Amino acid sequence: MLSRESLKNLSLSQLQQLGKKYGVKPLGSWEKTETWVNILSAFPYKAIDQMRNGVGIHSPSLEVYHAINVALDLLGQPTDTQKALIRATKNNEWLNDEHSRRYQQKLLDLWSVKLMLEQCQQLLAR
Repeated sequence: MLSRESLKNLSLSQLQQLGKKYGVKPLGSWEKTETWVNILSAFPYKAIDQMRNGVGIHSPSLEVYHAINVALDLLGQPTDTQKALIRATKNNEWLNDEHSRRYQQKLLDLWSVKLMLEQCQQLLAR
């Protein structure tokens, strides 16, 4: 992102293009360079302040972390044979009968959910 000084060196149309790129609009006149410089230099800090103040996307309480743990516990750990089938499925090796293929896909989906929840847990712990 550009500094306030760098923004001041841009033309009005360049500032408007940046505003469009980031999806921000000036509070004042669209035809004044200063209003664009103000919003473009301030929006990153406003976004961070909002997050820190619990507005919009913000860090959830520890209850969310515990809920993810509960979900992970409910999903369980794959057995060795389930791991083998997951590996085979990832290699695009499918069972012959359609009914079993649905369960094979379900196993892969559950494995994917487990990995995503573990990633969520790691991200929230940062």
